[in-house]
Amino acid sequence: MFVTSLLLSGLFYYNPLVAVAVFALVGLLYWLVKHNYKFWEIEGVPYPKPSLVTGNLGPTLTLKKHICELASDWYNAYPDKPFVGYFKMFTPAIMVRDPVLVKNILMRDFECFANNDFPIDTKYDPLLANHPFMVGGERWKRSRSLLTPSFTGTKIKQLFPVMQSVADAFVAFIGRHLAQEFEAKEVAVRFTTQNVVACTFSLDADCFAEKESEFRRIGKRVFDVSHMATFKTFMVVFLPTIAKWIPAPFLLKEVDEWIRSLVANLIIERSATAQEGSLPEDLMQSFLKNREKNNTSQTEITAQALTAFIEGFETSSATLGAALHSLAKHPEMQQKLYDEIGKQIAANDGKLDFDVVQQMEYLDWVMLETLRMYTPATTMHKVCTKKYIMRKGFRDENGHDMSIYVREGTPILIPILAIHMDPKYYPEPQKFDPERFSPERKVMHPGAIYMPFGEGPRMCLGMRFAQAQVKLAMVKLLLHYRVTVGPSDKPFVIDPRSFVYQPKDGLRIVFEKR
Repeated sequence: MFVTSLLLSGLFYYNPLVAVAVFALVGLLYWLVKHNYKFWEIEGVPYPKPSLVTGNLGPTLTLKKHICELASDWYNAYPDKPFVGYFKMFTPAIMVRDPVLVKNILMRDFECFANNDFPIDTKYDPLLANHPFMVGGERWKRSRSLLTPSFTGTKIKQLFPVMQSVADAFVAFIGRHLAQEFEAKEVAVRFTTQNVVACTFSLDADCFAEKESEFRRIGKRVFDVSHMATFKTFMVVFLPTIAKWIPAPFLLKEVDEWIRSLVANLIIERSATAQEGSLPEDLMQSFLKNREKNNTSQTEITAQALTAFIEGFETSSATLGAALHSLAKHPEMQQKLYDEIGKQIAANDGKLDFDVVQQMEYLDWVMLETLRMYTPATTMHKVCTKKYIMRKGFRDENGHDMSIYVREGTPILIPILAIHMDPKYYPEPQKFDPERFSPERKVMHPGAIYMPFGEGPRMCLGMRFAQAQVKLAMVKLLLHYRVTVGPSDKPFVIDPRSFVYQPKDGLRIVFEKR
């Protein structure tokens, strides 16, 4: 403000009329912004105090805090409120903290909140524009309907022998590096990348070699963005109306060309060998089988392949890494899981198959607890697409009805991690306790209090695949190795730069032969 005052003073000296006009304009803009920030006060909705330029998202935009940390701060600051207002820069937005309201938004009233709050332009991002998470409306319905047949329980069971082969190679890789300290997610991503490539394309991703493989390199590049795309992301948050006019794709050109080339070559190869009847029954083949039935374009098939690739390795590796680290910190739980694995395999005549893994109860609890504490998607971002009355059903301490009118276009934030860590639903939430998901202790609630894969019609399509590969990797590893905490392991501090929930300094583990 001091610099602005000096500039205006100088301008006034040389041209008083222009200076007055500029001063009046600045004053008007300031008044408009301050008046806009009274929106939730006028509505009678509690809200954290916004800053003048960035609303309530400043700490996230400057990479000081992850969005889930901001959401948790707001969540804990208003413990008795069903929803909290905030400002997405100048745009009034709502964080919903009551589980029943969350469930209504994601399920009962889904048609009013069908779209996720991340606009993708078909012109600049044709592949991401066919990703079921990114798009809305009819395009979302079509992309989901095209992918759904490829991720059924039957299909995952069919792919399980492929997963087992990859898991065995993973065990062998670990065996060559015993007593070496690993970063848990980085070693896990070798398995998940190798597995998703094998199950999707029937190719060897070469992730267990010492040097970095091409698939792993591209996997990292998927989450890199150009400087222009970074600016566009910034504009999506601040000025979404303008953002759609910025001619910059979110997906790097290198990644776009790579996946298009890979899919095109696979289609040519499989067309040439189709008459021989030796085509693999992988996910790629499922996409191709649906081509004539659904009149699928090659761009759509390529988008499906990209979706399977991205969704298959990144979040699953974060979950597998967190699970292994948690078991390393709790050797008694690790032993209990090892005992269950041995017991179930022995009861199946020494064979490990898909059905046996599904019968491992404690393994399931470990998975569920890991996803509660370290859910990769810590917040969910929706947008209101139709006029909506958000009702709570009771009055506040002043006797006011807590129902509010939600305008079309209002951003909606669902604080998944904050709900997962609420002691009302999960006592001692910071404690890793798989048995909280046992039938005797599992908390039942009419609302949504557990959402690692989302909820409702837009629930994660790859949920079964992700769970199957993570569980199998844990089983195979624990059969051969003990996992211990690495000597350079540090306390968990979230990385504010990361899309998924992961620590800035990693999670360090060591494998020892049993």
